[in-house]
Amino acid sequence: MELLVAAENHLLSLLDASALALLKPHMRTITVDHGELLHGAASEIEFAYFPRSCIISVLATTEQGTTAETSIVGREGMIGSSTIHGITTSFADSIVQVAGEAVRIPAAEVHRVGRDSDSFRKTVALFDLSLLAQSQQSTACQALHQVESRAARWLLQCRRRLGSNDIRLTQEFFGQMLGVQRTTINLVERTLQNAGLIQIGRGRISILDAEGLQEVSCDCYDRIERRYEELLGPLD
Repeated sequence: MELLVAAENHLLSLLDASALALLKPHMRTITVDHGELLHGAASEIEFAYFPRSCIISVLATTEQGTTAETSIVGREGMIGSSTIHGITTSFADSIVQVAGEAVRIPAAEVHRVGRDSDSFRKTVALFDLSLLAQSQQSTACQALHQVESRAARWLLQCRRRLGSNDIRLTQEFFGQMLGVQRTTINLVERTLQNAGLIQIGRGRISILDAEGLQEVSCDCYDRIERRYEELLGPLD
């Protein structure tokens, strides 16, 4: 059973047998809900999370309380990687964007296994590099590209991290993640739907034509995914 669980998270699937054996007694599969705060900025990190069928948004927060998404994590990675170094204060908010299942491991055990396993430590380090690349590219994308291209890129990233064309997502949350008003995201959704690229449902977006959506997207999507594959191999 634990091998099946590990296979549903790419990062865990890359670990050698000895690392998995160390983590296995502490792995718990849980369901996380949309909007659930897993880590709060400046708060203690109790658990690391390895998504299986959910997506988690990492949000930077200013002193004025405004937020901006810096990265998203799904079945390709983890949230709470700093705990491998014994750093248990979160720098950012981590909020469940798409509900689903995740493997939860106590922060103390992540730190302990990180000390004992080269495989675990190296794999997490490579994932952190991929997350840094995503954050840097997303920052450039937010500043330089049109909202329609950014929306297409964001949906494609979600699709890849979920392994599904169906994304449970409200229009309000979609707009928040892109940093635009609801009227703007409504127009973008309608444009993409009229082009036959997506289908909008109640609290759901279904991707109908991923290749067509990629043509609308900026090249940030390719750059983010290519960097991940260079470091950790293909996700699919």
